[in-house]
Amino acid sequence: MAVDVMLIYPPYSYPRKSPPVGLAYLAAVLEEKGYKVIIIDLSVSSFGLGKLREQLSVEEPRIVGVSFMTNQYREAINIASIAKEACPKALVVAGGPHASVLPVELLQKSSFDAVAIGEGEATIVDIAEMLSKGATRLEGIKGIVYKSKGDIRANPPREPITDIDSLPFPSWHLLELDKYSILSSGGEARERVYAILSSRGCPNRCVFCDSHSVFGRRFRGRSAVNIYKEILFLHEKFNARQFDFIDDTFTVDRERVFELCDLIVRNNLGIKWMCNARVNTVDLEMLKAMNQAGCVRIEFGVESGDQEVLEIMKKGITISQIKDAHKMAKEAGLSVGTFAMVGNFGEGWDSVIETEKLLSALGSDDICLSIATPFPGTEMYSRAKREGLLLTEDWSRYVTSPTYLPGYWPVMKTDKMEANEILDAFFYLHSRFFGRKFRTRYGKLFFANPRFYRDMLFGSGGIKGLAQRMRMAVQVLRQFIWKKIGTRERNHE
Repeated sequence: MAVDVMLIYPPYSYPRKSPPVGLAYLAAVLEEKGYKVIIIDLSVSSFGLGKLREQLSVEEPRIVGVSFMTNQYREAINIASIAKEACPKALVVAGGPHASVLPVELLQKSSFDAVAIGEGEATIVDIAEMLSKGATRLEGIKGIVYKSKGDIRANPPREPITDIDSLPFPSWHLLELDKYSILSSGGEARERVYAILSSRGCPNRCVFCDSHSVFGRRFRGRSAVNIYKEILFLHEKFNARQFDFIDDTFTVDRERVFELCDLIVRNNLGIKWMCNARVNTVDLEMLKAMNQAGCVRIEFGVESGDQEVLEIMKKGITISQIKDAHKMAKEAGLSVGTFAMVGNFGEGWDSVIETEKLLSALGSDDICLSIATPFPGTEMYSRAKREGLLLTEDWSRYVTSPTYLPGYWPVMKTDKMEANEILDAFFYLHSRFFGRKFRTRYGKLFFANPRFYRDMLFGSGGIKGLAQRMRMAVQVLRQFIWKKIGTRERNHE
């Protein structure tokens, strides 16, 4: 039986690989309707572009779907060209945050036939059903922008899916599960971790976040019962015992959190899990209930230690809330991950020092630092473009950490810092906190742990992954140097 739909995820530069849950959801709704689907994840697959061309020619899918993020733009363009050459009759459709924000630009500069805006489940089914009936006109399908006789046309938008429980569980069986490397949430470090998306839509308005471009701003949570059923399904089907809730904010609906925890405890599943949360959505009672239900790690977006910078970012949290949330999480017995960034508007070296002081005081187990990146669709991007602060619109450069890209350079400057100062600030902070990550994963004496060296040499990503890890090792050495000169030169600038 020929393949009806081929879904492709382009190569991804980040060394830690997560499954493309969005594509797995698209596959699930298509399979539910009887269509044959395959997923090719080029970020983990042994497929090269030549083999992809061959596979397309053999399978001759009616639809080729490519979902990608901003920094995968170049690879997505190449895939679209290959798909049109190998399968001239196929409809080649783009999706994801970048395509949803800049559909016209994408169609003008690529071989894509159409862009699915926002959530794609209902849209991809409508397209598949249209083609299965022998039709080729896209006018009646909501939520797409498409090429038509030399023009680019936009159909009316599609309403977000109201009942998320109505969606089937992702088609995990179409993914090469052994090739993913989500951070272990507890238990055996090499045990597979399964990603669960328990809600869509974030009501917050952080200037750097582009998730609303796909899921919108209205929070739509799956019911606790539906989430529990997916956990049970994965547990029974794949012997899954570790889970990562990949929602923007898992703790928005307090009652749902308690109900899910109660289901897990009453049924004695013995699982481990982790999640993302905002510091102003948790309390000690909730965190203790989560830990009792198997939550071993929680991650908070802190971003800055300067209250004025937080307000410019429209983060909607206070330094006091940040400290309280970390304290309560530790009291509840959770491992705590903390996300922070440099390069925000309104941030100078005084702000960086304030961030250093706050991170030092929080006592978190793992601090993840990044550089503020103005992704299209964000308020940060609009302001940077309006004020002439963008340094490039080469989308392949839009990554959030110097360790992920050779020759990295920030893609924007700010009202307070030049690009080189932003990069210096990153390494200054990173030199103080990178050791916590290794101690959390490998123990206090991580340099004496053989697994540390095994993962550095033979971790995910093959030769490319090894090259990235070697670059990271070089950065670590540089960070030690920065730790020494930073104390001298950056104390109170």
